[in-house]
Order: sequence, then structure tokens, then C-alpha cells
Amino acid sequence: MRTIARGAWYDKGQGDAARKNVAFPGSRRRTEKSRCASSRDSAHRIEPAVAVSCAAVPNSPIAEEPMQQPVEAPTPEALADLVARCAQINRYTTQLTAVEETRIAALAAGILTMRGVLELSEIKAEKLPMRQGRIGHWSLMGHHLDVATPAIKRLHATLAVDEHEQIKILSTRTWGGAWRDVTLWRDGVHGLAARDLMEYLAALTALAQDRAPDAARELLVRSKSAAAAELLTTARPRMR
Repeated sequence: MRTIARGAWYDKGQGDAARKNVAFPGSRRRTEKSRCASSRDSAHRIEPAVAVSCAAVPNSPIAEEPMQQPVEAPTPEALADLVARCAQINRYTTQLTAVEETRIAALAAGILTMRGVLELSEIKAEKLPMRQGRIGHWSLMGHHLDVATPAIKRLHATLAVDEHEQIKILSTRTWGGAWRDVTLWRDGVHGLAARDLMEYLAALTALAQDRAPDAARELLVRSKSAAAAELLTTARPRMR
């Protein structure tokens, strides 16, 4: 059924569609405002995500690495001067080690003579290898010798002097207590440098110097006792 509105044919179905498309006053403004608001909301929702994603990115390792400092190469003159100085140091070290070994030999000879004052204990022949047991050895270490230096305390062996005034190092004991290895000392053997051994032998010499007066007094007492005993033995028996 058709009706006439304002001088025109009007279909009901077409009227519904027309009402949908009719733009009322102010509707366009509201639509534009809603679009702007939705755009702002979407922008606000996106910006934090972008900020978080940017903060999550680690710093570049290239920026963190320090710049390598340039190394200056010495000039030929400076290099030659350095080599000459190092050669002089090596030469002086060799000469000084030879002097220290000479002092050690002199101290060893004196300590062999001082073994009675120092009360050095003789190492039994059965405690030494067969070849070394043929000559006398005296230990240079003991609890009664309280002059051990740090270098001697670190030594995992025993120092000894033989009857030929040679310093030897005894190491590697067997289950029976005998020494298996006997090594003639040289600079650096068993980690014992010449300066360290010289220092210890000098300390033993100083100890012998301190003990010498007491040893002399003891000998004097023994001498008086012997003289008194001689008088008793030479006296004639009394007549009855």
C-alpha cells in the first residue's frame, strides 16, 4: 500500500532506509568528536607499549666497550738502551750469585768446625744411601736451632754439611726413616736460592758466636774437675 507524503509517493521500506541515512542537526559533530576521542584513546594505548618496547631493548655492546688505547712502540734508540740495561742486570745477577756461593763455602767450612758448639746431630750412615754413608754428615736443622728463616721453613727437605764442607739437601724419606735422595746444593736446587742459604748459614754462625762463651765456661769447669781428680789419684795413701 502506498501513501503520499508532501506530494511524493512514499514506500514504507524505502522510508526506513531513508531514516537511517538522514543526518540530523549536530549528529555530524558528535560523529567527528567520537572519532577523535577513539583516535586519542588508541594513541594513548599505543604509546606505553612503544615506551616499554624501547626500554626493553638492551644497550648496544659496541657502545659499552671502552676504546682501545693506542700502544706506543719504543724507538730504536730506546729499545737498544733497554736491552743494554737488562744485559747489565743479568750480568750483575750472575756475579752476585757467584759471590754468594763463595760466602756459603766459607760459612760451611766454619760451621763444620762449630758443629760441637752448635750441637749438630750426626746423621747415621744407615740413614743415608750406601755411597753417601761412607762419609760423615751433620744435620743443619733441628728444634734446638731456632734461627730458621722463612725460606728454610718452606723447604720440604733437610740441610746437611758433610766432612768435605759441602752443603747437601736430603729428601724423600723411606718408610724406615732413611733418606733416599742426597743432592749437592746449587743455586735454585729445591727452590733454595743462594741468598736464602747464605742468610741461614750466617744466622747459624751468629748463634755459634752466642753459644761459644757458654761452651768455653763448660770446658773450664770440666778442666778443673779433671785437675782435681788428678790430685786425688796421685796422692799417696796414708801410713797406719
